[in-house]
Amino acid sequence: MERPGQNSSRYSWFFKIFGNPREEIETSPTTLTPIKPKKPVKNFIDKPIAGNFETTLSRNNQTMLAQLSSARKYQTIIKDASRRFNIKSSVICGMGSRESHWGMALKPKGPSGRGDFARRRPRGNRRGAEPPDGGGYGRGLMQIDYDWHEFARTGKWYDPRENIIYACTVLDRARKFFDKKAQGLNEEQKLRAMIAAYNGGATATLRSIKAGDDIDARTTGLDYSKDVLNRSGWFQLHGWD
Repeated sequence: MERPGQNSSRYSWFFKIFGNPREEIETSPTTLTPIKPKKPVKNFIDKPIAGNFETTLSRNNQTMLAQLSSARKYQTIIKDASRRFNIKSSVICGMGSRESHWGMALKPKGPSGRGDFARRRPRGNRRGAEPPDGGGYGRGLMQIDYDWHEFARTGKWYDPRENIIYACTVLDRARKFFDKKAQGLNEEQKLRAMIAAYNGGATATLRSIKAGDDIDARTTGLDYSKDVLNRSGWFQLHGWD
């Protein structure tokens, strides 16, 4: 996820990060290895959205079917968040798949689980060697990062509704940022930028765009938004809009 500014206010960090181009944005790597498709994921950047996303994943992919079953536990929450923030439910599903396999890859499994247990230097608002409440920097279904998000330190990150809504809030703020800072993007590019910013940061993603690099150039695995949309396309095959 993106790095918020250092601020004690729960949401004011959004405005600090989006208004401070000098602030360094770092990626928050996921602990999960992306599912390997049968062929390389296509680069979506030059193709406007027509409402559906392509996928290279088999409709009967067993790993994804297990994630689908888990995601359905949160269907009402996902649908509510989709309407509230005008984000396709399939995109939310694709992100939850990439971040935590919808809780199946967390320790313990489920919405109260954690990921990203690799040791890393203190950053953001963390000063100690490890979070004082235990290991794991990624919190909950959407893997809200402990170092950069106050919500992951003080909020109800273990509550699936709170976690999903917070993640959609980050996406919505990123959309508004790119509406202001990158007005030449088409709808497909903007969506990819929003998703990439969730992982690598809005400012870092804007740097990639301005440099003419791929939108994912500063994301974990260099494929974050493409992989999320590949997964989103698979969820569309199973009835998510």
